Amino acid sequence: MQTKRWIPLLLYLATLTQASATYISVRLIKAKPESCSTTPKLFFLNSPSAYRITEKQWYNGENKWEIFFEIETNDKNIPTESMQIEAEGVTIQRAIVGRTDVAFTKLGNRYQFTLVKDTTDGRHVQTPYQNPQGGPFVWIYHNWADRVNGKYKDIPYPEKALAASLNYTIACQEMLRLMGNMSGTNQTFNGEFILLNCESSAPRAHLDFPPHWHLQHWQHGYNKEYGLNWREKQYIIPHYYVDSLGNITSNKQSITQCYKPVKQTKSEYFFLDTCVWKDVENNLIFKQVITSDGLQFIKSSNEIWTLQPDAKGGHEGILIYKNKQQVAKIVVTDDAEKGNTTIFIEYMINQRKKSSFSNVIRYDPFTGINL
Repeated sequence: MQTKRWIPLLLYLATLTQASATYISVRLIKAKPESCSTTPKLFFLNSPSAYRITEKQWYNGENKWEIFFEIETNDKNIPTESMQIEAEGVTIQRAIVGRTDVAFTKLGNRYQFTLVKDTTDGRHVQTPYQNPQGGPFVWIYHNWADRVNGKYKDIPYPEKALAASLNYTIACQEMLRLMGNMSGTNQTFNGEFILLNCESSAPRAHLDFPPHWHLQHWQHGYNKEYGLNWREKQYIIPHYYVDSLGNITSNKQSITQCYKPVKQTKSEYFFLDTCVWKDVENNLIFKQVITSDGLQFIKSSNEIWTLQPDAKGGHEGILIYKNKQQVAKIVVTDDAEKGNTTIFIEYMINQRKKSSFSNVIRYDPFTGINL
């Protein structure tokens, strides 16, 4: 699967909440972590302006590194607009619209720049990842204590739980690859998986709270005019919630078919509950159970695969078991301040190390764009 194939899907999802307005993220990035001496303000310079500040909770404000605003317009052409942001008492090193750096001019305590047509959710710092060995596609969400927003501002930063969320996401990708018939030409069901961890700073991305991760199954329809239609048939979206040490406590799952929620007899799964995954054609994908050993995936052949947290917690790594045998351990570290993600996989056979795989992803800490 090619990374670029998923870009239209994510852009499409971003538009679902924008029926009447188009949103644009604008930010100033500070040269060092500090706070403005007065509340930052945004000024539109065109008169009249086609834009307005989006007045929603958590959309506008400041953290240690960023001054941020969400603006909106009803003009689908996204007209040109010049603006100024007042940022008193700090030094600014970058101005970003969406995920695009733009030139700016310093005018006293104000910074002036012009909009570009970039409607991506700039504060949702994410990087696409496809394991070169194969397996489903992943969006890695980068979390950083200095950028938290929403309910995460009111609690101690859950560093271990968020680290476990990313470990589970990459471990699940690898497990599905090793299972042999969960992606590619050997699939015994229709549709595809996409994996996402948890994000803690972007209100337009709904601010995942409390920490969890996602394994999603998408089964698309098709029409002659637009090609693939990712929501025409079915999508399954679970939310695997983790505790402070990264143990999975529950799965809250939604299913949508042809744009409408499916009424389920059960949508929240706890310890020892069985969650059955099927495609639209009623083919079994797998059964899933949260056990004391971890999250189990039971294939139609009754082969059992398990994602088990490290004995010290899921933040330290995730073990993959095939039946009773450990086959791999995954450890992911993400330094969101430096823009550096390291993935390390150790493969086991008969309790001994067989081989290993590592990958390093370097990205812009404020946009997620690969470097």
